[in-house]
Amino acid sequence: MPQRPTRLLYLLLAIVAFFAFTHFFLGARHNYDSQKNGRFQARAPFSGSYKGATLTLVLPETREAGLIAGDRVLTVNGRPYLSGDVVEQEARRSEPGMPMVVTYRRNGDPAPRTASVTLRAVHPRNQPLWSWVVLTFLTVASFFCLVTGLYVAFARPLNGNAWLILGILSFFNSLFIATQTLSGPLKPVAMIWATVSQSAMPICLMLFGVYFPDRSKIDIRYPWIKWTLMLPIFVLAPLDLLQEFSRSYNFSLAAWLVPFSVTFGTIETVIAIGAINYFFISLFFKIRTARGDGRRRLRILYAGTSIGLTPFFVLAIIALFRKTDIGQDIPEWIVLSGVSILFLFPMSLAYVVVVQRALDLKLLIRQGTKYAFAKQSVVILQVALGVWFGFALVDFFHSVESHRRLVDIVRIFGIMVCVFSFRFVVSKKLQQRIDQRFFREAYSAEQLLSELSEEARNFTEVAPLLNTITQRIGETLHIDRIAVFLRSGDTYRLQLATGMPGATMMPPLLSSISLPATSATITTLARDRGPANVYRDDPSSWLVDATEAERRALNDLSTELLVPLPGRKQLAGVMALGPKRSEEPYTRTDRQLLQSVASQAGMALENAELLENLSREITQRERVSREIEIAREVQERLFPQSYPKIAGVDIAGYCRPAQAIGGDYYDFFLLPSLSQQAGDGGELLVLALGDISGKGISAALLMASLRASLRSGAQLRRGDQGALMEHVNGLVYDSSTSNRYATFFYAEYDPQTRLLSYVNAGHNPPLVLRGDRQIALEATGTVIGLLPESAYEKQEIVLEPGDVLIAFTDGISEAMNPVEEEWGEDRMIAAARSILHRPDCTVDAEQMMNCILDAADVFTSGADQHDDMTLLICMVRE
Repeated sequence: MPQRPTRLLYLLLAIVAFFAFTHFFLGARHNYDSQKNGRFQARAPFSGSYKGATLTLVLPETREAGLIAGDRVLTVNGRPYLSGDVVEQEARRSEPGMPMVVTYRRNGDPAPRTASVTLRAVHPRNQPLWSWVVLTFLTVASFFCLVTGLYVAFARPLNGNAWLILGILSFFNSLFIATQTLSGPLKPVAMIWATVSQSAMPICLMLFGVYFPDRSKIDIRYPWIKWTLMLPIFVLAPLDLLQEFSRSYNFSLAAWLVPFSVTFGTIETVIAIGAINYFFISLFFKIRTARGDGRRRLRILYAGTSIGLTPFFVLAIIALFRKTDIGQDIPEWIVLSGVSILFLFPMSLAYVVVVQRALDLKLLIRQGTKYAFAKQSVVILQVALGVWFGFALVDFFHSVESHRRLVDIVRIFGIMVCVFSFRFVVSKKLQQRIDQRFFREAYSAEQLLSELSEEARNFTEVAPLLNTITQRIGETLHIDRIAVFLRSGDTYRLQLATGMPGATMMPPLLSSISLPATSATITTLARDRGPANVYRDDPSSWLVDATEAERRALNDLSTELLVPLPGRKQLAGVMALGPKRSEEPYTRTDRQLLQSVASQAGMALENAELLENLSREITQRERVSREIEIAREVQERLFPQSYPKIAGVDIAGYCRPAQAIGGDYYDFFLLPSLSQQAGDGGELLVLALGDISGKGISAALLMASLRASLRSGAQLRRGDQGALMEHVNGLVYDSSTSNRYATFFYAEYDPQTRLLSYVNAGHNPPLVLRGDRQIALEATGTVIGLLPESAYEKQEIVLEPGDVLIAFTDGISEAMNPVEEEWGEDRMIAAARSILHRPDCTVDAEQMMNCILDAADVFTSGADQHDDMTLLICMVRE
């Protein structure tokens, strides 16, 4: 629950939002209503001014009626002219062309005069399309600024800079709304907000320059400067509000201020300009001393504010010398251009606050401009082809039917093929090339993972595997500097460093860089199980807990992002990525891609390490028995070392090879369910059982490849078991000889719905024992690895409490006794049913599995085992 100060700030923010949105919606409603119905609405021929009832701004229709600046209005249509609302209300009651009777007194003439003003329309004609576009642009842009400011303050209510951003961005909406023309009971709310936001903007801008990202040294030395600029605005703001209400409701409220109005307005304008200049001065001196990302942010902010505010400054200075409102008596196109350029300021402000890492200003301008021109070229080509096709169609249908030739029809179809080919094929490829040229995100995660999977299978050594992974990541994300640490005991040592001079010139120095397993870097990656940003200037970053040696190592490698390479029990390694060539920060898409690549790379590294260890041991041993023993140990490590825990299900599995090394394979692991991706939680239990043709080391290697392909592919194709089997079939076919294949059963069980989705690739049908019934899960496709392409069909079955799923290889059902009689599936099923009635064998799945294996051993009576025996049990509990 938020603390009391935070709750009070949220309450204050709610009040601010009420005032701001009231002002915005009243103004937007009035602007669009005037835009739509301006031809039928009469405009006020004059309005209340700082001189009360004395005219300062005379419109043409008022001048034609004989009134001039300096005349003092007495009545309007017989009503005493006590406030600006009087003339606004009378105008709203009238229509264009109707007379408005005005009684006034001219300076030096005591006798009242009467004039009849012929009212004119707000807009003499229907507004053109460009006028609607401009109005919509200004409305959307000001609304965006307002919402952005409120969002930043809501996200960080205790951060002073967040409130300063709100004060700056909420100012722009008040530029496009004349509060005097508004109506309704909430008009005072809009008037208060307009006055407060206009008074607060220069103060907030100045304070933002003083305190972002750190306090200005000028302010530390001369803090009285900002107070000198702020205090007059604090004093004059209530007077501005009083004058605003006086104009609309009662001139007498601020009659005593009339002699000082021009002076006060001049003082406010000068102080506002001074505050904004102090903002630039603070930024200028900060840029000279800032370094790295902070310097880039300040330079972008300085450039954006300089370009964006300069036209506004010019308009303000003109208004100061003319003693008029900003933009008054200036051509609309000049004011509109200045206002459009003004929005560069909030855009640059939002950029430096929101982005994680700012681009260099020159690179931002150069790359952004080139990218925009390149993209527009594709659009222009599409438009040109569309126009060509349109003219061709018009010419074709306007020609006399008897003159249409076959060649004309072919030409039309040829043009149509060109247009649609460019639109749906060529333009996409061009866009992808443009994106890649300008270092944008234009890669296919699935394609990259598939290519890495195919390339990784060809390596049995760690070094070439690392080179391939780093090269593919560097080419895809445009990264020059990549380093890889691999686990070596209790230390992670640097194994590879690309893009750095030391990678080729000083290998001994690079090999000395290491990260202990207890370091902040390793513990953070192991805990979070995802990429970690390296923010050196962020006091809340995990890097604060790192030792000086860690920071020095990461600095030497120019690290900006760390990616863990997961292993089965602990991290297999760490990838340290340097900056992109574009200097853009790593996006969420980048991080997701890198995490997927890292998961696959971690498994590939472990497999490569296992195979490297196996090869190294084989070459060092002379005895074949020891060679086979090592392979058996490696294979046993590939089987699940522990069973995943999931409610309502009890599982067990065991493989007894006929020789030291077997060709059977079983696996259990968990997958995030599709509902978990949507935020509903839940995991799927994966059950896998396979029988590799043949025995020995070749079968074991194919088993290891099958395991890696299954685990990596299951992450990419969850929920589509048919597509997964097609993918695994292709991988096994490519990585094995023509006489190698495997029968395979793969299933995903959802404990929330008890739905078992499975694919049976030519394997012995697993059995579901349900009471007196038995349900065989028949084959839904051929064996894997035999054909380059095979189709597989997914089947589903809902399991019930008390069901027992038994999956087995033919080594169980075809076990033979000394007289070479097979046990057979019928005897196996009968033994399983009898075991279900034995309490000592149904304590858990492990006990039931052991009882079935014991029954098989009783039947074989010590006869030699001719095939690998693998059994998998899944019991569904209440």
